[in-house]
Amino acid sequence: MKKILPVIMFLLMASSCFAAGIDGTWKTKMQGQDGDMELTFVFKMVGEKLTGTIKSPNGDMEISNTKVNGKEFSFEVSFNDMTIKHKCILKEDDTISLKVEGSPMGDSEMILKRQP
Repeated sequence: MKKILPVIMFLLMASSCFAAGIDGTWKTKMQGQDGDMELTFVFKMVGEKLTGTIKSPNGDMEISNTKVNGKEFSFEVSFNDMTIKHKCILKEDDTISLKVEGSPMGDSEMILKRQP
């Protein structure tokens, strides 16, 4: 038991370090109806809970139903009576790989880049 406790503590600390790396402002561009559209994602870890907002030319949207598991996290956004799911992976190069499911423009993938 004494040997397992340090391993468990290490894994918990490593998981929270990756989660803390999610904090911040991230930007990407996606193809919109009128050409390229910039999206800004603002993520904040509050304890073990992820909160945040997506800012677009059409307004701000709060994220909900968040889950964080080490480098991987997911959330949902409600938009025009639809639920859009987002699955993310925090990468070693300080980017986030994001997969979008259920968007009115179809499923897509994008890379979010951290902003200073």
